[in-house]
Amino acid sequence: MRGLIRLIIIVLAIVQSFFFWNIKKRNPKKILIAHDLLLGDTLLLAPLMKRIHEKYPDQEKYILVKLGFMPLYKTTPYGFKALSYNPKSFLSLWRIFCKGPYDLTFIAGDNRYSWLARALGSRWIVGIAHDKPQWKNWMLDEMKSFDLTPASWADMMGRLVDGKNPKPYQKNEWSRPEIKKLLLPFDGSKRYVVCHLGASNSLKFWQASSWRVLINNLRKQKYEVVLSVGPNEEYLINEIDPDYQYHHVPGTYSLIEMWALVEQAKFVVSVDTGIAHLAKLTGTAIVTLFGPGSPISHGEGLFWKKSIHYHATKDNFICRDQPILFRRKVNWLNRCGRGVSECKTPGACMEAITPQMVLNVLYKNDSFL
Repeated sequence: MRGLIRLIIIVLAIVQSFFFWNIKKRNPKKILIAHDLLLGDTLLLAPLMKRIHEKYPDQEKYILVKLGFMPLYKTTPYGFKALSYNPKSFLSLWRIFCKGPYDLTFIAGDNRYSWLARALGSRWIVGIAHDKPQWKNWMLDEMKSFDLTPASWADMMGRLVDGKNPKPYQKNEWSRPEIKKLLLPFDGSKRYVVCHLGASNSLKFWQASSWRVLINNLRKQKYEVVLSVGPNEEYLINEIDPDYQYHHVPGTYSLIEMWALVEQAKFVVSVDTGIAHLAKLTGTAIVTLFGPGSPISHGEGLFWKKSIHYHATKDNFICRDQPILFRRKVNWLNRCGRGVSECKTPGACMEAITPQMVLNVLYKNDSFL
């Protein structure tokens, strides 16, 4: 089915290119953000969404998201309505097509979705140049470049829109999704800390022994400690707390429940993953553990500069040496995008982060303790 859908997209995109003029309207009526990103990078599109809303406040605005992320967009942040996108579902494609055609589309991440945008009837498509292979760029009408000086990926996405940067994020400007009641595994009036253990890439996992040292110290500070993970990651909690001394939040929690859990926490300690970026939206203080990733490209940047956000990382780690972001070369960037089979020293960059490094960040900042 996926192969058939791809063929349909290619044919439709070519037909649209041959029979319709590509025109950039000064006042577009319908605007789309097209992508198929994971949770973290999807949430990091907030600067792009806000900048679009600032420039086009009254237009119809849509963003493609995975089905599981839809509840986070029920409040239509920055005027955007979320459209569920599943690349394996023809019905999903048809529903998005019926909302079009779109006058202006922004491509986030992989430029293959410029073909999807053209197939959907997009009249003007904007994306970041130099994706590989070259055919991915053929449907772009306007190409931007990544910044020549250090910047966050989120900020660079915001600059896909002509004009000034979006205004920095203010707490609660992304309205909280509705939840009837958060069933906490303890008295909700107590101070608690969320330690999020899971990630989409196992190379980002922090070793169990380090988590144990950290959470034991947090308990000495009279905090309730909540250990959370994503779907199918419950084994990480069992490795760290086999005797069930702390509170466990398994991967069965919905994203709305995670939003409420993170929002009410005193602070969050997380590996570099979607929950860390969720904390930026809730306005919760956070310490993010960066191993393979870069705190420059995926930290707070300009958009979240008013947030309480700190990093724990080993600077200039020897194999964090790839200047690549979404397959584009970025000269100022140092990160590692290797998979498990490619990494010669799995976990070394995370092992370089000691519990004391994290505790030092916490002890130096009154916002945490």
